[in-house]
Order: sequence, then C-alpha cells, then structure tokens
Amino acid sequence: MGNKANLGGGIIGLVFLALGAFKFISGDGWIVWILLGFLFGGFGALRQLLGSDKP
Repeated sequence: MGNKANLGGGIIGLVFLALGAFKFISGDGWIVWILLGFLFGGFGALRQLLGSDKP
C-alpha cells in the first residue's frame, strides 16, 4: 500500500512526461513539458512502475 501512496504524487509527472513525448514526436515545443514532468516526480513514478526501485 505504501508504494501506491507514494506513486500518487508522481501521476501528474507521468502525464506531463507523456505529453512531452507526444509533443516531441509531433515537432512542437516539448522541453517545458519534460521539465514539468521531472519537477512533479514523473521519473521517480516511472521507475517505481517499472519495478527497478526496490527498497
């Protein structure tokens, strides 16, 4: 249950990372979205989802 509670804050970061990836593929401005994803914890949440963050 602790992992799900910790992951909740990073969901917003994951959304920003996905939007940044979509903007990168479409050729629009993407760096702001990737930075927002980083600031909101998207990389940490992604690492938890992939399972490489084992305590």
